[in-house]
Amino acid sequence: MAPDELKSFLQDIVGNDLRYLSTMMWGPPGIGKSAVVAQVAESNDMGLIDLRLSQLAPTDLRGLPVPEDEVARWRPPEFLPQEGTGILFLDELNMAAPTLQGIAQQLILDRRVGSYEVPEGWFIWAAGNRKEDRASVYEMPAPLSNRFIHLDVQPDYDAFRRYALRNDFHEQIQAFLAFRPDLLFRLGEDANAFPSPRTWEMASELHTAG
Repeated sequence: MAPDELKSFLQDIVGNDLRYLSTMMWGPPGIGKSAVVAQVAESNDMGLIDLRLSQLAPTDLRGLPVPEDEVARWRPPEFLPQEGTGILFLDELNMAAPTLQGIAQQLILDRRVGSYEVPEGWFIWAAGNRKEDRASVYEMPAPLSNRFIHLDVQPDYDAFRRYALRNDFHEQIQAFLAFRPDLLFRLGEDANAFPSPRTWEMASELHTAG
């Protein structure tokens, strides 16, 4: 699906209060998966916690055991939601080590880990790249994969054009991509940088700044 179709789907998930259906978004880097999640949170006046699981250790997510009355109590991390409504977004899920994915599995299915429980008003969504995207990813275990609705997101010129118009991209960037829409996204084999919706937005900012 295109990014704007993803946004519509996620809006329906929120609108129908399907908070117990966890969603996994797959797609190449730089096409706007994280941006769409942020837009959905903002348009629904919801909180957003964006966790990059690849940057965490297992104890960061599970919490630390603290002795209390001769019993070890798990103290949850402060970055997990405690109240209100919002989206807990587990980005780069399949870049996390298998041990961390195992802890995330309990968080996604049972909405709890250790002594921590996800508040009622929070959705749990995730995103990741694929092996063909040249990302350093681990294969997702089948029990974890089976807990998600899986959405395949692809770059789409028409969706990007609408986004560029709304956000006042430099007119020459817009004109070039209208002439060469095939260059909206192209993952190079060896290049450090490659065209994507994210890098075209960067290019627009640089071009506007002269």
